[in-house]
Amino acid sequence: MSIDLSDKTILLTGGLGAIAEFILKALDKAGATLVITDRIAEAEARKMLAQWGVRADYFELDVTDPVAVTRVTDAAFAKHPGINVALGHAGGTGVFPFETCTQENFDAIVKFNFTAQTYLARAVLAQWRERECAGHLIFTSSFVSQIPMEGISAYVASKAALEMFARNLALEYAKHQIRVNCVSPGNVAAGSSKLIYDNDPVYRAWVDRVSPLGKRNSPESIANAFLYLCSHLADEVDGFTLRVDAGAGLPKLG
Repeated sequence: MSIDLSDKTILLTGGLGAIAEFILKALDKAGATLVITDRIAEAEARKMLAQWGVRADYFELDVTDPVAVTRVTDAAFAKHPGINVALGHAGGTGVFPFETCTQENFDAIVKFNFTAQTYLARAVLAQWRERECAGHLIFTSSFVSQIPMEGISAYVASKAALEMFARNLALEYAKHQIRVNCVSPGNVAAGSSKLIYDNDPVYRAWVDRVSPLGKRNSPESIANAFLYLCSHLADEVDGFTLRVDAGAGLPKLG
């Protein structure tokens, strides 16, 4: 089945990460117009996009700065008034056990993964409401939003909050024909996760053990989830979290 996104103009934050590369390639191949943001300087960003073979407009943005988020979102809509999908993809963490994680670091992780998403939502929803047009907001969550994991308490809490926030926005904005959903990846074979997996046998054994399918997610599988949600195949999906985690989020006994 061929998916056509030629009528979609998609704004995506965190657009130059390891997983984002595959998302952008899939959306670009399907014909979407792409408007992406990241913290990387524009010259370097355009070099990366050229290497990936992705056509996109680019705005430099620190998503943890609410003033900048509003300014860049407004600029993106001014240049691309047809933006009808927004992907809140920026996020990430390291391993920070709660006992040794400073309050400053804890707050920074929550701000990056949850509070920054509220900045994006507020800016994008304001644009759609002012223009009285339908829209689709999609956040990137994580399988740990449902499954506790040692060493990342701030990240786990922020992703759990994000999913409930998305459901609440979906309920609140459905009357305006604005939908809100999430994609929840598992352990993805890309970026820093792949590097640790390839070099740390203890971590590798744990990842293989927690997945009922006995494997990690490919970045292509996450891209396909976004491809589906951005398409007309998902026109009636709202307030939903699409879990693409090779079963890692399933509850287990023993």
